[in-house]
Amino acid sequence: MARTESELNQTYRPMSELSNYKIEEGDPDPRGWSVVGTDGYRIGTVTDLLVDTSAMKVRQLLIDAAEGTSEGQSFVTLDVDNIELRAGSREVVARGHAGQGFDRGAHRYAGTYGADTKGREAERLTRSEEELAIGKREVERGEVRVGKHVTTEQVREPVTRRREEVVIERRPVEAGARADAATIGDAEVRVPLMEEEVIVEKRPVVKEELVIGKRVVEERDVVETEVRREEFDIDNNIEGGDRSSRKPRR
Repeated sequence: MARTESELNQTYRPMSELSNYKIEEGDPDPRGWSVVGTDGYRIGTVTDLLVDTSAMKVRQLLIDAAEGTSEGQSFVTLDVDNIELRAGSREVVARGHAGQGFDRGAHRYAGTYGADTKGREAERLTRSEEELAIGKREVERGEVRVGKHVTTEQVREPVTRRREEVVIERRPVEAGARADAATIGDAEVRVPLMEEEVIVEKRPVVKEELVIGKRVVEERDVVETEVRREEFDIDNNIEGGDRSSRKPRR
């Protein structure tokens, strides 16, 4: 049988009022996250979690939906079965509800929140932690200089060249042959000799070129640093024993 609203108000308590309850390690804590509708329109901010103390489970989110209104604090609730948590953007999406024109009256929180049973303002203690934000900027890491210079090396190249040599051959003359040309006296015959001379010429010839440009490469680095966070220290001196080991289940 379904429980009445009065019965729900008796068993549903804000987690901030239950010092012996805490969220299981590893489960997301949406307190402080933005609440948006399926259309992306902002509804409000998660203020607290409503715990069903009879079952030790978180049943609803308590949301301050007074933004953009003149009502002051206006708390509404959303069942945890009808939400989607987006840890990356720290958002809670209300499934089945558009943020524009969200019906606050249909989800209004009927209990009291933010004041103790004597009407005094409840004491609050916030917990903060550092979040790592990694950015990048371009810096000059140096330069590459590309130029050229002249070097000298000794080159040996075989070359074949021709030259003329005189060839002298003695032949006997038969008796009586060319007798009319025979004379006695000094005579001389000159034979010019030719040879090839090696001529060395040098001329510049383009052999190679460098094409100089830039490209972008990606390297994966690991950033190591320390971040600080605050932790609550709760000293529960309530008579009847310490039940701080009890944890609500999601």
